[in-house]
Amino acid sequence: MTRSNNVSVLRRAYETLVSGVSALTLTALMLVTVNAQADAPQQVHSVTPSVTILVPTVTIEPVDEASPTGVR
Repeated sequence: MTRSNNVSVLRRAYETLVSGVSALTLTALMLVTVNAQADAPQQVHSVTPSVTILVPTVTIEPVDEASPTGVR
C-alpha cells in the first residue's frame, strides 16, 4: 500500500471508532436519563386521564302517509 492508502485506511478506522464510541455514549446517556425519570417521585395530585365521547341525538318523526312523497 502506498502512503495515501494507509492514510485513507487509518482515517476510515478512526471514523468508525469515533462513531462507535459516540453511539455507546449516547445510549448510556439515554439510559441514565430514562432511569432518572423513572426514579422520580410521583406527584401527590396526579391527573386521572378521562375520555368523553359526545354523540349527537337524533329525533325520528313518523312519516305523514297522507302526502304522496312522504315529505311534509
